[in-house]
Amino acid sequence: MSMLKQFIVYRTDRTDGKAEEIRKATRPLHAEYMKQFHGRVHFGGPMQNKDGVSIGGMMVIDAHDEAEVWEMINNDPFEKAELSSKIEVYQFRWQTKRPATLPPL
Repeated sequence: MSMLKQFIVYRTDRTDGKAEEIRKATRPLHAEYMKQFHGRVHFGGPMQNKDGVSIGGMMVIDAHDEAEVWEMINNDPFEKAELSSKIEVYQFRWQTKRPATLPPL
């Protein structure tokens, strides 16, 4: 089995006025879905504008490769409900305050 890598998932909400309705309807399903990744998601949460309104989300997650990250994203209830207008995935080389649980660089 290959070593896990870290990835940043950066998600921007759709801007047609339906995002909050979709988020509210699917948040419990999203939260339940994410439980299976406990121990693999280092941190994450909603991004907010200056008024405190959610405009997307981000997380840092362990995965074997980018394809595995996209599989997780595509099966997320948020994305099945088409919450996002844009999703970006980047491999992340964690250096500052690197968790001791990750292999050395």
